[in-house]
Amino acid sequence: MENINKLEQKIWCIDGDGAVLMHMGAMAVMGSVKPQNLVHIVINNGAHETVGGMPTVAQSADLPAVAKACGYDMVSQAASFAELDKALQAAKTTAGLHFIEVASAIGAREDLGRPTTTALENKQNFMGYVASV
Repeated sequence: MENINKLEQKIWCIDGDGAVLMHMGAMAVMGSVKPQNLVHIVINNGAHETVGGMPTVAQSADLPAVAKACGYDMVSQAASFAELDKALQAAKTTAGLHFIEVASAIGAREDLGRPTTTALENKQNFMGYVASV
């Protein structure tokens, strides 16, 4: 069977705090599998911003502690650009399952585009990429 894991590449997963709370089981799976090339970044603005800004409980939950308890190798928080640069550099240069929580304010650029592809197209593109060697 051919290797489709792309182990030689860093994989960057950028998540929102609302998504992490709704799919926390994925963190437990990642912690048990321990992919050595995955960086899981959570933008924590305390809201489900993409669907209208409903508040989450993420700012009162200790997401880094959850990541550590799930088995992530390296866990960090960033509340400034300097802290984010340091965390990203560490993730870029070291192996292991990384978790970075980035504190953020609510708000997005006015010209921030929305996805132009369907979920099915995203799946097909992803599966094509994973299958490429």
